[in-house]
Amino acid sequence: MIFAVVSFLLWGGQAQALDSQVSEFVKQYHQALVNTVVIFLTYLNSPPALLVITLIVAATLAAQKAWRSILVFLGGLWGTALATSLIKSLVQRPRPMDRLVEIHSPSFPSWHASTSMALGILLFWLLFGRWGAKAAWLLLWPLAIGLSRIWLNAHWCSDVLAGWGLGAFVAAGIVLLFGTPATGMSEE
Repeated sequence: MIFAVVSFLLWGGQAQALDSQVSEFVKQYHQALVNTVVIFLTYLNSPPALLVITLIVAATLAAQKAWRSILVFLGGLWGTALATSLIKSLVQRPRPMDRLVEIHSPSFPSWHASTSMALGILLFWLLFGRWGAKAAWLLLWPLAIGLSRIWLNAHWCSDVLAGWGLGAFVAAGIVLLFGTPATGMSEE
């Protein structure tokens, strides 16, 4: 839903003014040390980092013989990554100028925001097996990653919002369609 609303606003031309205001507001607070920390943070959700996380989670689940959970995790996380990449290639939205990191791919939606949201949802499902109040701390990861992309001027605010929405839609959809309660983890 969030993805659809942001997409509608973007294509209708209503998002760019707010995006530009947010970008200019954030740039006035840039400081070298903070920038360095934020660049490090954003790399923790890069494709190589997510590959390492995927291997750790898959190995942990394999040791517990939770084969369906492995497939749901892989489908949720990497399905989100694939959907985001496909949409980026279709939309071809330019990134903001004056980025603090060099990136050559299109801007909409944010790959980091979508995959971090998917990761948060999938880890919650694996750890708790059902939705509830315990989920709040897992939203800190996508929040930090999404805000880091805005801070670095790597994405427009609407790119991040759309990424969060897309990641939630794909990951939660896969969990709801194919997942079983993950508590206990053994699926022998």
